Amino acid sequence: PYKRPHGPTTPLYSMSAQIIFPILMIILGLMDMLILFQLMSDPMLREKKFLKSVLSILEERSHDRNSIVRQMAVRGLGNLVYGAPEKVKKYKKFLLDILIGALHDIFSSEVIGESMKALAKVLKELKEKDIGSSFKDLTQQIRTYFDDEDDALRSMAFVLFGILARLTKRKWKTYFADQVKQSWVTLLLHLQDPNPAVSMVRPTVTYLLSKRNLPPNAKENAELLENLYKNIITYFYSSWEEIRAAAANLAGER
Repeated sequence: PYKRPHGPTTPLYSMSAQIIFPILMIILGLMDMLILFQLMSDPMLREKKFLKSVLSILEERSHDRNSIVRQMAVRGLGNLVYGAPEKVKKYKKFLLDILIGALHDIFSSEVIGESMKALAKVLKELKEKDIGSSFKDLTQQIRTYFDDEDDALRSMAFVLFGILARLTKRKWKTYFADQVKQSWVTLLLHLQDPNPAVSMVRPTVTYLLSKRNLPPNAKENAELLENLYKNIITYFYSSWEEIRAAAANLAGER
């Protein structure tokens, strides 16, 4: 008859890690990325060695030639928030470096969009001090998508800008206020965005107004008004009729 072996038993998730990862390290195809994507949302990631192996593979695949593999790698990194939320701060620089880098992907808007979604998850687990020197690059890169023709990228860019606004407390307050001033016309005009889904800009604008990121008596500031007007003019030639109309109305209110 079968006798149960004596001694300590190996937890099931540890056995899974020992079996799965040698295979994944050898065969790093699309099917492996599908497996990793699922694992990143699993609580078993709380096991330290298992998590390190996952992150190492995802970092490598985030630079893959195949855009679908890059997209899935970025999505997997964002899912760390579900699988091991307490580890997000520990790996904050690692995550931010890869996700911000993915915002510069010149070959795939899907990779950029996936990175934005992942950043939205990760940033909600962080504080201003956790972002560090990445704050500038992140803010500037997000702003480049405010007028993107891809509706999903525009929408997520405004969502991320709003998240950054809520994160900004001390160190980056002055810098972010300047970014808001430079983006103010864009934010106001996209309240009339041709795609209703981009209405996510509305809570961002409302929040920025409530925090007075612009001088309350901006109308008395001739230099600021002149800069705002110059920005408005650039939208007179927008490919979106709604934005052109909003720009004309805003210029008329000057």
